[in-house]
Amino acid sequence: MRMITWLNHKIDQLLQPELLRPENLGQLHPGDYVPIPSDIVLPSIITAFAFVLIRHIFDRLVVYPIGTYFGLKDSIPRKNTFDHPVLEQEYKNSKSPTSDVILVLSKKTGISERTIQFWFKKRKKQDKVSGIKRLSDSSWSFAFYFVLSWYGIYVLSNKQWSTKTEDCWKGWPLLTVSNDMYYYYLLELGYYISYIYMLFTDHKRKDFLEFLIHHNVTVILLILSWSVNVVRIGALVLCIHDPVDYLLTFAKSAVYCKKHRVADICFVVFLFLWILTRLIVYPYVVLYSVYIELPTLAENDINIKTLDSSLVIQFLKALLVVLQVLHVLWTILIFKSAATKFTRGELQDARSDSEDDEKDDDDDDVLNDENFKEMFNNNTGNNGIGH
Repeated sequence: MRMITWLNHKIDQLLQPELLRPENLGQLHPGDYVPIPSDIVLPSIITAFAFVLIRHIFDRLVVYPIGTYFGLKDSIPRKNTFDHPVLEQEYKNSKSPTSDVILVLSKKTGISERTIQFWFKKRKKQDKVSGIKRLSDSSWSFAFYFVLSWYGIYVLSNKQWSTKTEDCWKGWPLLTVSNDMYYYYLLELGYYISYIYMLFTDHKRKDFLEFLIHHNVTVILLILSWSVNVVRIGALVLCIHDPVDYLLTFAKSAVYCKKHRVADICFVVFLFLWILTRLIVYPYVVLYSVYIELPTLAENDINIKTLDSSLVIQFLKALLVVLQVLHVLWTILIFKSAATKFTRGELQDARSDSEDDEKDDDDDDVLNDENFKEMFNNNTGNNGIGH
């Protein structure tokens, strides 16, 4: 207990400005509460561990039965390729090399172009992720975002400042926080901490780096916004984001379960709400309030002006802009996905999936392991495997 008390004290010293520390809150009425970092940092880490455990239970009790019902497999039969350092190095650069690159590889290794093409196909199959594993990732995100988005709407529904953002700053930094707001923040922070861990354990996304940046930025924003009591703006950011995300994850789950019509409908609704929330509401409500309304109020309030000019608030403002940049980048990817839908008739999540979503050509009928081995050996010359 002494260790936890000491750690909480250090967390408060490190994260909370002097103006907001408990010993300086004599202006508060009895029973009023303003955020203290130690009240949420360690509890959110415990919550993150709980989410990881719940995720495993959710997979076993919900995802696996549903996936099995829709014919999804828990594992992918591995079609092992034969080791070749030159081809493996190129595979790290591109899983689908162009014909020109294949020609260069053929000259470099002494292996025929056709054999190299088959090697890359088999190598991609070797890395393919099972349907249930993909369904697990999307279903868990859907479950969380669905529950928390409606909980967030419920929490904010009776808050006047949710529709009048100028009130997010009036009286700051001594703005009280209700119990429902505390639990809303705690659950969101615990989830994003747990998901950073899950990014490394789930299948590798092609936008792994963007997601890693996004979730780390979100965790930092949540902790810092709690520390300097800009929880109202933080809650608005969360409430704007969550409803859109559960539509996308549900659409992905529908794709994996071969319910393409359902996925198409969800994707259309998602696309509309994404543009509305991420490209219109977020910048014109959140960023406007932070960059326009806050400095305006600061002109007439010394406490607000002191905090607004602080390094931590400037850093928070910068992170909110980083989120908007990510929104724009993801919008480009999402429109690519929409274009793919109209050109190929297939919904692909350009934002999140990592593996090639090509349909298997089943070359194994023509090219089984023994045939491939024979072709590979016959086409490997002096520049081949042995070198």
